[in-house]
Amino acid sequence: MSKDDLKGDMTPETIGTKERKLIDQFLELRQSYQAITRQIEHDLQTPLDHYQQKRLFYLDVSDLTHFRLNFFDTVGYFLRESLATTYHLEIWDRQTHQKRCYSLDELQRVSHWQVEQGTAVETVTYGKLGYRIRRTFDIYNQRLYVSKTEFFDANEQIPLVDGLMLLQQELNDHTLWIRGNLLRIKDFT
Repeated sequence: MSKDDLKGDMTPETIGTKERKLIDQFLELRQSYQAITRQIEHDLQTPLDHYQQKRLFYLDVSDLTHFRLNFFDTVGYFLRESLATTYHLEIWDRQTHQKRCYSLDELQRVSHWQVEQGTAVETVTYGKLGYRIRRTFDIYNQRLYVSKTEFFDANEQIPLVDGLMLLQQELNDHTLWIRGNLLRIKDFT
């Protein structure tokens, strides 16, 4: 910092007692979080990022809907427009015995519904291709955990890896993003 930096509005910042206590509290929480994360990753023998990047769990139903709304505003927008891709979410609440279904257009309404235990099934249908991916989540303590992922070609279930390879081949013909390695197949599911 030069003498000129000290003129006018620019003054050296200090941390007072009140700020120090708040920052100390933040750092203690961060340190605890890091210790818990290390222990969990040790027990799982895999970094938690692996599970998060593959979207194998969500904090709650609103976390899933938030992800899907963002997805369909970005990459999914291309899929909707060029491949007639649709989205459908079904949620079964085991405590209230209610079942609710939502299309992409109705997804905003889901974020206010808390489900303690149940099942959620999301389906992404690639209309022009005849493909469909269905993910089933177990809901426990409001958390969503993937329990099954299925791929369908013309309503016939095929192995997931084979289905994703078919989808990737079709998308290669429709988008430069995959051919140019800017996005991976998982970014389209």
